[in-house]
Amino acid sequence: MKTNSIITILLLAVLAIACGQAPEGLEGKKAALTEARAELKSIENKITSLEAEIKAEDPDFDKVSVKKTLVTVVSAQKRAFEHKIEVRGNVESRTNVNISAEMMGQLIELKVKEGQKVKAGQLIAAIDSDNLVKTIDEVESQLEFATTIFEKRARLWEKNIGTEIEYLQAKNNKESLENQLQTLLTQLDKTSIEAPFSGIIESVPVKNGEIIQPGQPVAFLVSNNNMYIAAAVSERYIGSFTVGDAVEVSLPAVNETFQSTISAVGNVINPASRTFTVEVEIPNGKDYLKTNLIAVLKMIDYHSAEAVVIPSRIIQEDFQGNFVYLMDKDKARKVHVELGLSYDNHTEVLTGLNGGEPIIDKGNRSVADGTVIDLQQ
Repeated sequence: MKTNSIITILLLAVLAIACGQAPEGLEGKKAALTEARAELKSIENKITSLEAEIKAEDPDFDKVSVKKTLVTVVSAQKRAFEHKIEVRGNVESRTNVNISAEMMGQLIELKVKEGQKVKAGQLIAAIDSDNLVKTIDEVESQLEFATTIFEKRARLWEKNIGTEIEYLQAKNNKESLENQLQTLLTQLDKTSIEAPFSGIIESVPVKNGEIIQPGQPVAFLVSNNNMYIAAAVSERYIGSFTVGDAVEVSLPAVNETFQSTISAVGNVINPASRTFTVEVEIPNGKDYLKTNLIAVLKMIDYHSAEAVVIPSRIIQEDFQGNFVYLMDKDKARKVHVELGLSYDNHTEVLTGLNGGEPIIDKGNRSVADGTVIDLQQ
């Protein structure tokens, strides 16, 4: 029992005794009060003496019991800090092309089908060239005659026989037919459609006997050579990435992750999406990848070699801003902080902490500034 309570009880007992005597008159009441005060003084002296004797034997006697809040603490770390952004991209290839016709004609030979492997220079299809071959034969015959005429005119001209205009006409006829023949031979080459590189025929959108036009696709040829990942990045990150920066690549469809680097950064902003293109290399040995496969890129847009970093979960907010609770001896102390970026459940502290401070972790929602605390064992 506390001292004040004992005194109060004794005082009430003395007053009860005094009142019980019911002294008559003013003088009687004064005498009773004087007697009661003397008795109270004697009791107080006795209480003081007893407390001193008890405390000598029991130091914890009559101490006020304060309830402490159990907490755990973590230290504010001073270390390197990185912030990464995630963007989605697609696997692309510079060797996936539509093989198209370069001239009009009837398709008379189709040498490939879907899924077939082809080598560079292999015949894919052929366009009817009978009329072109006949025209070439005629031009060759005309050229042979024109060449004979030119040679005779040249010999006569050397002997100053004939006119210069006759010589020049013969020369012009010969050269004109030579150019015409060369053009026809070039067109003849274009009737044979060949594979520009080795790969696999993905699709064949035409059939034998069809009349095809210049630019019309005949086959779609794909190859896993020279593949890369292209991603669109928001314009807010302009200047954050350069060629050679490290990138973590994840391929959710095949459950694979690998490290790579940025190979190119676009210089043009897409006016519709307000993004620019970033290309990332695909290391060798990834031949199983397919065009348009989705990739997730993690790229570093911020790095600090020495930053004060704390777990994001311990940060709280009030009307003055963000704050944490420090363990100051046996009490909680509220400290407001200015925060930077957050990544991977950690946040950089710009001001308010210097690193190394013990910050209340578990129990931080149960304390206030000045709360008595104790470490949870």
